[in-house]
Amino acid sequence: MRRVFSYFIAICFIWIGIMLIVNSLNIDGFELNFGWTYIYPLFFVVAGAVLLGSAVIRKGGRWMIGTFLLIFGGLLLADRFGLVDFTFWNVFKLWPLILIFIGISLFRGLHFLTVYSGSSKKQKKDRWYAFSEPKKNDATFTIGDMEKKGNWNLEPMNISTMVGNFYLDLTDAYIPDEETEINIRSLAGDVTILIPGEVEFQAKAAAKAGDINILDEESTGINTSLFYKTDQFETATKKLFIDIRLKAGSIRVDRV
Repeated sequence: MRRVFSYFIAICFIWIGIMLIVNSLNIDGFELNFGWTYIYPLFFVVAGAVLLGSAVIRKGGRWMIGTFLLIFGGLLLADRFGLVDFTFWNVFKLWPLILIFIGISLFRGLHFLTVYSGSSKKQKKDRWYAFSEPKKNDATFTIGDMEKKGNWNLEPMNISTMVGNFYLDLTDAYIPDEETEINIRSLAGDVTILIPGEVEFQAKAAAKAGDINILDEESTGINTSLFYKTDQFETATKKLFIDIRLKAGSIRVDRV
């Protein structure tokens, strides 16, 4: 990003110099503030081009953000030249790009591995971990749904999928008298977790686009997130650590 800002500052100096020269020529109909309306769209274009170019060269990186900024800045510039009608607040009209990015990611075979690694005391205290390659006994998926209900044994879960729905009913499940982690990552899908009323839990949920509902708290929209911790969580021996992250979809964590 430092390189992006360097390029943008360079463009600003060049553009300001050109505007000052043209303004000094006293051309009829030209106003100096006319040039300023082109500067901030150029930032988005340059930032997008740099990020997208870096992603292509390195075969990875922030290609989604780069593509979005390039399209957004391009439309703003096109508006300045009278080619389209697009202002800064029309950014919400670009929400279909989320679907396009999901489709491209599926063709590229991308998925997000979310398997816990590390066991330091500091990590156990914070309980929000870094993730790396899965272990042999971790449950990971590429595409598919998961439904668990009735009598079943809850074990630590680290799940990753591109597209899938998850329904975990813990009402009649055996929950060990210890700390149990439930980590779910998905590109698109719906997640529902039902927890018995006597079980304490801490939940962190995030979605690039979608809605989140944890007990009586809700969060909806773009880049939405929610954190919830039950009252007796800290002193309980039987408790759940829940971490859910989606690109698009809905998340519901409720007590029954």
